[in-house]
Amino acid sequence: MLLFIDQPKHIRVLRSSADASGAMKRERLGLIAKGALEPTAELLGAIQAEEKDELEKALEVYRECQVVQKKAAALNFPETMRVVTEYIQDGATESEKKIIVSALMEGLRLIRKAAKQETE
Repeated sequence: MLLFIDQPKHIRVLRSSADASGAMKRERLGLIAKGALEPTAELLGAIQAEEKDELEKALEVYRECQVVQKKAAALNFPETMRVVTEYIQDGATESEKKIIVSALMEGLRLIRKAAKQETE
């Protein structure tokens, strides 16, 4: 059985099996970078043929999770914007205001750029 351990930048893949005494043993097989969600050559060389389907199904779950997280963040943006606006009005420091406004301006720039590309 494969185990998938979530880490900040990677997913660590382990094989769990019982040793001669019956105790569970975990064997490190490799890492999957979250940015690419593609198994490394090291990992592909370490998994057994019957584990390939299990690995691919897990990768599909992680890919779907990334899509769902992006969608949830985007659909929650109006509420986030309201909360940020309230925070700015109720006492954000000048440094915090600069960081927030910079992020807002960059976001607007990227949205305009994407809209322009769609109309071309």
